Amino acid sequence: MRVTAAVRDGWVVVSPYEGPELAPISIAVGSQESWQPAYLDWVDGVRVAKIRTPAPTGRPVQVWLRVGDTVTSAGKVVI
Repeated sequence: MRVTAAVRDGWVVVSPYEGPELAPISIAVGSQESWQPAYLDWVDGVRVAKIRTPAPTGRPVQVWLRVGDTVTSAGKVVI
């Protein structure tokens, strides 16, 4: 699954989300120790996984998406 991350309206958004609806879905920002449960939503007609934006750092940070036991890099965002 090829996904990208973006900051949008106070959320870290990973899109497109094409995985199962009922799997455990988490997003980590900055460290793979910072997993948070993700919400599924629709943004501009695209299914996405998202979490609230963590405290601002002003620096690019890595974002990962975990669906079940599978972890995928979603790129970097500036928080």
